[in-house]
Amino acid sequence: MRRLVAALLLVAAPAAADEGAGLDRLLERLERASAQVESLRAEFTQKSRIKLFRKELRSSGRLLYQRPRRVRWQYLEPDPSTLVLDGDQASVRSGDAPPQHLDLARDPALRAVFDQLALWLGGGSLKAARGAYALSAGGSDEQPTLTLTPLPGTPSASAFARIELRFDPHLLLRAIALREASGDEKEIAFTRMEKNVALPAAAFTP
Repeated sequence: MRRLVAALLLVAAPAAADEGAGLDRLLERLERASAQVESLRAEFTQKSRIKLFRKELRSSGRLLYQRPRRVRWQYLEPDPSTLVLDGDQASVRSGDAPPQHLDLARDPALRAVFDQLALWLGGGSLKAARGAYALSAGGSDEQPTLTLTPLPGTPSASAFARIELRFDPHLLLRAIALREASGDEKEIAFTRMEKNVALPAAAFTP
């Protein structure tokens, strides 16, 4: 029995080491690629699966991002709405209604959502995310994936159960797959992604 356990440990140890090395290599590549991104512009489609319902909901819109922490997430169909993050200030507008300002300092769970959004787009260090997530690498060299599982007790754990980031050959984000803490799932696919384009300052006003 002891020989069997020892043999299994000898087999598992190199595999674990290889997996850790693969994760380190991916994080290094993503850090280098992220440092080259000052702004992004893209279109997106989102599929949402609500745990209590079988129907899949679809929406689409546009994304603008500017380093270090400016995001405009605009849903165009079926229900227009806009989310704006500028530093630590956030707002949400539905249709033609006045914007609703959000106090991220008083809502850790909401702040975690905005923090993750900025992180995924390049406004943070994925290496530093190890303090709040268990990380694993997958996919291929051409289309790698990074899976983040929030550690128990962290603010992100109250919002998400699992996050998978999928990258294109240029290491730009091509899709996000989310499993929320509630069990709901979202998959967001980006198209027409443009890097380092000039963005109007007014895009990040509520």
